[in-house]
Parts: sequence; C-alpha cells; structure tokens
Amino acid sequence: MRRILFAAAAALLLAAGCSTEPSAPPAPPADAVPAADALPAADAEHNAADVMFLQMMIMHNGQGLELTGLAADRTVSEEVRLLAAAIDTTQREEVKIMQSWLGGWKEPTTASKDMTTHASHGGLPATGPEQIEALRNTSDANFEATFLNLLTGHQNSAVELTNLATDGVNPQTGDLAERIKESRADQVAQMLRLIGG
Repeated sequence: MRRILFAAAAALLLAAGCSTEPSAPPAPPADAVPAADALPAADAEHNAADVMFLQMMIMHNGQGLELTGLAADRTVSEEVRLLAAAIDTTQREEVKIMQSWLGGWKEPTTASKDMTTHASHGGLPATGPEQIEALRNTSDANFEATFLNLLTGHQNSAVELTNLATDGVNPQTGDLAERIKESRADQVAQMLRLIGG
C-alpha cells in the first residue's frame, strides 16, 4: 500500500512538472544592462572643423524640429505624418549625441549667430523664424504642400552642411556626417516624390 501511495505521489509530481512551463532565465545583473539613455562616445581628438559641424548641425536640427512639430497637429496624409514623426525622433537623438560630444570636449554647443563668422561656409541655415511662422499660419488646405517644400529645402541644406566635417579629424563626427548625408538625401527624395504626387 505504501508503495502504491508513493508511486501515485510521484506520478502527480511528474504530471505537475510536465504541465508547468519552464521558468524564465534569471535576469542579468543590473550592471550588465546598458542604460536606456546611453549615448555613443566620441574620441577626444577633434579640431575646429569637428566643432563647427556639430554646432551648426545642432542649430539646423533645432529648426527642423520646429517644422516637424508643426506637422503633428495639422491635417496631412498618413505618409507625411509618419515621415515627420520619424525625422523628429531621429533629429532629437542626433542633437543629444552632438551635445554630448561637444560637452565632452568642453566646447560650446551653440554656434555664433554672427553671419560673418561663417561666411566661408555659406552662412547659417536658411530656415528662419519668419518661414516657420509663415508655415504655422498656413491654412490646412495648403499646409502639406508648404510643409513638404520647406522641409525639402531644409533637409537639402543639411546635406550641404555635412561638408563642414570634411576637414575634421574626429572619426565619430565623420561617421555621423555620412549618416546624416545619406538619411537627408533619402528624405529629400521621398518628399520630392510626395510633392510630385
């Protein structure tokens, strides 16, 4: 009788073990999990061209974020809304990275507003507060076309700004410039297609 009871108990335990899903693997230690907001680091070596590129691109991205922010609450097609949201997310992350690098180099994150300072680079980006305000006041019927035309020109100027990094010596800055050049060129092509209907 005792053997029967033992066998029955063992069978129940085996059945319970088979019906139970395997337990999840243990979580990695806290110090093995990278911080969610960790930013890529840049080498210490840099020169004036690296600094100029990052400063100018931070300013340019800031203007672009003003444009994409306007599209969030306006009547636009789903493709335009998704494009604006993707650009917004990308450029916010780029700004964080560029500010982090400049901060690590003990360099200011803002470029001089004196246009003559950057005369050799074609001046500051052209999308000014007047154009942004005009877009803000554009009717819903005309907003999408106006937005696409303005943002196309803005992103095309970003492609030109990447040339500032040509004379830089920091490898991470150079890589970032190449990624920006490629991404903005793709965005311009997409927007030209949308404008053309």
